[in-house]
Amino acid sequence: MHDRVVILTRSHEDNVDLAVELRARGVTVIELPSATIEPLADDTALAAEIRALGPDDSLVFTSRAGVDAASRPVRAHEVRATVAAVGAATARRCRDWGIDAWTPSEATSAALGRELPFGSGVVLLARADRAESGLIRELAARGARVREIVAYRVVPAARGDVEAARRAAVEGAVTVVASPAAVEGLIAAIGAAAFECARILAIGPTTARAAAHARVKPRVVSALTAGAIVREMEERDVGDR
Repeated sequence: MHDRVVILTRSHEDNVDLAVELRARGVTVIELPSATIEPLADDTALAAEIRALGPDDSLVFTSRAGVDAASRPVRAHEVRATVAAVGAATARRCRDWGIDAWTPSEATSAALGRELPFGSGVVLLARADRAESGLIRELAARGARVREIVAYRVVPAARGDVEAARRAAVEGAVTVVASPAAVEGLIAAIGAAAFECARILAIGPTTARAAAHARVKPRVVSALTAGAIVREMEERDVGDR
């Protein structure tokens, strides 16, 4: 596997453990973070919304960035609502803040929408400005009183060795995208033609739809592991024989 290449487009923090495991398996890893998290210029409204929640309300985070944004202006003891996190990593960030968070059976927005327990109060989603509406629709269909507030902004922008990523993509490298913004940032950096040559692994259906709009057929995974990436490489090799 010494000649296998994967392009990871999440932040370096998100990729650390995965990159180590992939390299241990003989995979060449190119890191090209393709979306940037930007804090709000003014988080007064975010803090006020969170502090206004009561015990019958729910505060929902779909990323660590959302927790980071909320924990800057709000102390843990000021949060009276029940807190939910989309997955284990986001829940760990909540614990760092001093709050225990409920999590669904799998770390996807779909599972969060299906399984979130809520009471008679408001369900407040604190998330990115570019978040898609599927979670709101799912919760509303279950009878939740959903509100949304922007906690941070996501800017499509690639950082790293763009030329190395472009060459690898043209040669069919497995390329991992975790958000529509990452798809947009990656295409802007390496070009649509190179993106169409890559073998795309999309985390979740929303990201997959964004990739499909760019005329590729992504493989959809709910959770990213080194094993999933290696299996994609092996299947490609079999198909090429």
